[in-house]
Amino acid sequence: MTQAIYNEIKKDLPLIEEGLKRKNGSQKLWRKLRSKYAVLIPELEGKVKVSGKISAGGSEFDYRPELEQLKEVILAYLIINPINKQSNDNIANKSEVLLHDDIRYSKDEVLLKKIEESKIYIRASDSDKKQIALEKIWDCFERLKTLYGDKKKQSLNELLNNVSHNSNELYSRLNQEFNELTKIGNEFQIRHFETNTKQIPSDHFREYLYFRVLSLISYCLNEINE
Repeated sequence: MTQAIYNEIKKDLPLIEEGLKRKNGSQKLWRKLRSKYAVLIPELEGKVKVSGKISAGGSEFDYRPELEQLKEVILAYLIINPINKQSNDNIANKSEVLLHDDIRYSKDEVLLKKIEESKIYIRASDSDKKQIALEKIWDCFERLKTLYGDKKKQSLNELLNNVSHNSNELYSRLNQEFNELTKIGNEFQIRHFETNTKQIPSDHFREYLYFRVLSLISYCLNEINE
């Protein structure tokens, strides 16, 4: 995939996210993006199934299901068609090299798509999109805890056993990192925005937390894929 195509995806995914929030305007956005990606990425042609539409009282047709499918198809395309060097000019944290690392785990496509989506937002220059990236990578962190079942505590214990190489010390340190990040997620405005949660003070701190979580996720997924 070329840098130019990636840049278009980077611009369009946030538009799709906004379009999914309301029916009005979804048809216009769908038609625009369908035509655009038929040219940019011909392989995606026909991958999105258009459902039958019923309009009530002259209201607009709802094309949000098609936009959701398009988003999923684009994210899947990103996973299997990475580009050699994506622009990280808007990232100050030197851990940005992690964005180029491939995650070899292949058993949870939803998780991989969410990781790729978060990378698009963290590369943005404005704080709002970096905040979205942090929220999305935190969703991935919580999903990681349930790879082995819905009972989060038992699933996490199995995950830690599988990535700690039979080392009690490594198990303890990884478990401590999971607990610390869980605490941060509860105390700061990442997944919760109650009045008693703390604001993220800067984009530097957002990037620090983002790459800290991404590093842990990458380690765990690559280890269990060995």
